Parts: sequence; C-alpha cells; structure tokens
Amino acid sequence: QVITSLEFRTNLMRGLLEEYGTTRCPPKGGRPALDTPLRLTARHFPTEVPQTPGQGSRTRRHCKVCLYSSRKRKERCLTRYMCVACNTPLCVTPCFEEYHTLKKY
Repeated sequence: QVITSLEFRTNLMRGLLEEYGTTRCPPKGGRPALDTPLRLTARHFPTEVPQTPGQGSRTRRHCKVCLYSSRKRKERCLTRYMCVACNTPLCVTPCFEEYHTLKKY
C-alpha cells in the first residue's frame, strides 16, 4: 500500500500524540482578586495627624475602625494618628493592624 507524504506525517503525528501526549498543565497563579482593597496589599505606616489652625497643638480625628467596626461595639474614639497612604485616622493599637490585615474589620 502506497501512502502520500501528508498521510504518513498525519499518521505519525497521531501515533506520537497517542503514545506520548501529555495532559494539560493547570493554570499558573494569576492576579489577585479585584475586590482586594489597597489597604490590605501595600505597606503602611502610622504618623501623627497634621495640625489644623484653631485646633491647638493636639489635633485629633475619629478612628475609622472604632467608628465603623462590625466586630466590636461602635464608639467614637479620637486619635492623634493616621495612615498617610490611606489618609485614614486610626488608633495605633489594635485598629491600625486590624484595618490593614482584615478584609472586614
């Protein structure tokens, strides 16, 4: 039986794939989920709230975690510290860490 070159190559390819074919590799890791807030991924450091005229030497703002927390009793805590990257007033402990590590503080 005489076969053409195309038929030979096609048969050879099928035979090789059947014998040595590999399974598909699982997809590699991708980008993080789009709903991950920047406050959970970047580097953040506490600093003092900048002075505003008329407030005296100790300007304070309401801590965002104390005010809006779903994990503890809501209260209005005044703090002298904030995260510069997030522009968010936060108590140094424990609110600063909670805000930057928990998705739902």
